[in-house]
Amino acid sequence: MLRPEAELVAMRGEYQTRVNASPRAAHARVLHPDLPGVKGKVSLMRVSQGSDGEHRWETRVVTVSELATSDALLWATHLSMQRFHGARGSTSLVQLQSLIADCDCHDQAEFRGLDPEEMAGILIERLRAAGKPLPSYILFSGRGLHLVWLHQPLMAAKGVTGRHRAVQRWMLGPAGGKAAEVVRTSGGTRRQDPEVVAHEEQMAAVWRGTGLDRAATDTARVLRLAGSYNGKSGKVARLVWPASWADVERHDFEDLASAFLPFTRDEMAALQAERQAEYEIREAGRQARRAEAEAAGLPVDEDRQPTRRISGGYWPGIVQALDAVRIMWGGTPDVGKRDLWAFLSACALAQAEGGTAASWAERLAGPAGLPEGELRTSLGALERVLRRHENGETRDHEGVERPVMYEYSKSKMLSLLGLSDVSDDVLRAAGAGALLLGGVVRSERQRSADRRAEAGATPLAVTVSARLADGREALALQAAGRSMREIVQAFVGRRGETSLRRAMAEAAEVPAETVAETVTEAAVETACETSEDGSVSSPHGSTTSIVAVPGPLPPSGEPTASDPPLDAIPARPAAISILSQTLDPQGSPRMASGTGMDAGSGPRSGGAVAAFPGLRSAPRASSIPVPLPDFLARLLDAGTSTVALVSA
Repeated sequence: MLRPEAELVAMRGEYQTRVNASPRAAHARVLHPDLPGVKGKVSLMRVSQGSDGEHRWETRVVTVSELATSDALLWATHLSMQRFHGARGSTSLVQLQSLIADCDCHDQAEFRGLDPEEMAGILIERLRAAGKPLPSYILFSGRGLHLVWLHQPLMAAKGVTGRHRAVQRWMLGPAGGKAAEVVRTSGGTRRQDPEVVAHEEQMAAVWRGTGLDRAATDTARVLRLAGSYNGKSGKVARLVWPASWADVERHDFEDLASAFLPFTRDEMAALQAERQAEYEIREAGRQARRAEAEAAGLPVDEDRQPTRRISGGYWPGIVQALDAVRIMWGGTPDVGKRDLWAFLSACALAQAEGGTAASWAERLAGPAGLPEGELRTSLGALERVLRRHENGETRDHEGVERPVMYEYSKSKMLSLLGLSDVSDDVLRAAGAGALLLGGVVRSERQRSADRRAEAGATPLAVTVSARLADGREALALQAAGRSMREIVQAFVGRRGETSLRRAMAEAAEVPAETVAETVTEAAVETACETSEDGSVSSPHGSTTSIVAVPGPLPPSGEPTASDPPLDAIPARPAAISILSQTLDPQGSPRMASGTGMDAGSGPRSGGAVAAFPGLRSAPRASSIPVPLPDFLARLLDAGTSTVALVSA
C-alpha cells in the first residue's frame, strides 16, 4: 500500500534532520557555489564495506548546480576541494579554488583535551602573529581540524596549476619543521637565501606541534563534509570558525601567493636578474682564463657535465627483484596491487638512476597494466620528492636527520605486496632474492653483463659457441681435401679469413663432445627401410636416437665415460642433429642445411644426419651409403672424397 504524500514528506524531513542535511548543504554551497564562471563537477565519497568484508572508497560525481540538493550529498562523508571534468584526478582538473591544511592536532601535547574551538583559536593567533591571512573557515573533522583558504576560481592551465601548487607547498612550511640552511643546485651546494630561511622558520613556528599532514597537498584531495559522522571518534564534523557559514569570506589568490611565498613576483624577477648577472661575470672570467691557457699552449679541459653517482648494487637489485615478483604473479600484478607495485618500482628506479615521472611511467606502465598518463600523474609526487632530495632537503625523524626520499625496507615491501608468508626458497627461485634479508646483491660481472645486454651486445657464450661451430665446419671441409681459398669462399658473408683461421685453431684445440641422449628400456626392432635415394629411415618402434660420435666407439661391453660437467661457456656439439638449431656468427638461430624431419613419418627424403668429425674419422654403423649434406655436395666434386657419416 502506498503511503500518503503528507506522510512521505514528514519521513523525508525526519531523515534529512537525522543525516544533518542542513549543514551539509551549507558547506557545499560555500565550497562550490552555483555562480557564473564556476565550471566542472564535484566528487562525493564515502567508505563502504563490500560483500567480501573489505572497506573501499565509493565515488559519486555531481554537477555544481545539483550538488546542494543531491541525494549523494546526504550519502557522502567527504567531498573534493577542487572541481574536475569527471571523477577527481590531476589529469581531469578544471578549476582550482582552495588551499588546505589538515591538522591532526587532537593527539598533540599542546592541544590534547581542548575543545575544537580552543584548538582553532590557537592556530588563528599563530597566523595573526606571523602576519598571514586567516583561513576562510575551520572545520572540526571529528578528530582534527581542516583549515581552508578559499579564493576565486582559477582555470587549471599549466602555469596556474604550478603556481597554485607552489603556494600550497610553501604555506605548509619546511619538511620536518626545520628550515634548510643550504641548498643543492646543478652547480653545487650554496647557502640558502636568507629570505627563504626566514619564511620557513616563520611557517614552521605556525605549524609546530599541530600534527600537520604535509602530504595532504594534492589537487585531488577530499576532506570531511560538515554534518557527516566520523566513525573513528564517534563525533559529527562541524564548523568551528567563523560562527556561521554566511560569514565565510574568499581571498584573492595573488594576495595569498604574496603572503605564503618567500618572494613576490617583483622580488623573484629582481633575484633572477641578479643571479643572471653573477653568472655572466663568472662565465666571462672562465672564458678569459681559457683564452690565456690556449695562448700559453696549456691543455684545456673540456667542459664536463656533472654526473650523478649511482648505487651499484642494492637498488638495481631491488628493481630486478620487483620485476621478478611481477613475473611470478603471471606477468601483470593483480588489480589491487598494480599501483603499489609501480610505485615501489619507481622508488627503486629513482634511487638507482634518478629520472622523472614521465620516464618511470614509460617503463612501468606496460608491465603494471596501467595507462601511462595516469601512472605519470600518480608518480608526480615521487618526482617532486626526488627533486627535494637532490637539493639536499632532509626531514627530522625522532630527532634523527633523514633524507626526504622514500626508502622502504625489504620487509616493508614484502608486507605491502602480500609476500610476507611466501617462503624464502620460492622467492629465490623466482629471482626475487634481493627482497630477502641478506638477499642477493649482483656482482660487478653480472652488472657488466646486464649493461652489455642492454646495449645490444651478443653474449660471449653465443659468440664463442658460434665460432667453435664454424671452426669445426671448416675443419671438416679441410679434411675433405678443400683448399683454404675454397673454405674461405664457403664462409663469405659469415666470417672473414682472419676470424675463420682463429675459429679453426680453437676448434682443433677443443675436443668435440659426444651428444648423449637418455634411452629408455624398450623392445627395439632392428629392421630398417631404405628409400629409393638411399637414405635410411629410423627403425620401427625404436626408442633410440641418432647420436654423432666424434671418435671411435669403445668396444662392446666396455663402460663409457660419464658426461663431463658443463662449462661456463658451453661448446657447440660436434654433430648437428636434424632437430636442433645452430647459430650464425651473429648469434641468430638457423637450421642445419639439408636436414629436416616430418613429424610421425621419420626423416624426409634426402634428410641425412651429418656429423663433422675433427681430424679423426668415425666408423660407420651401417654399410648403406648415406648422401652428403647439401653444402658439402655443392663444394665437392662427385666421387672425389667422402665425409664420414655416423648413424646409430
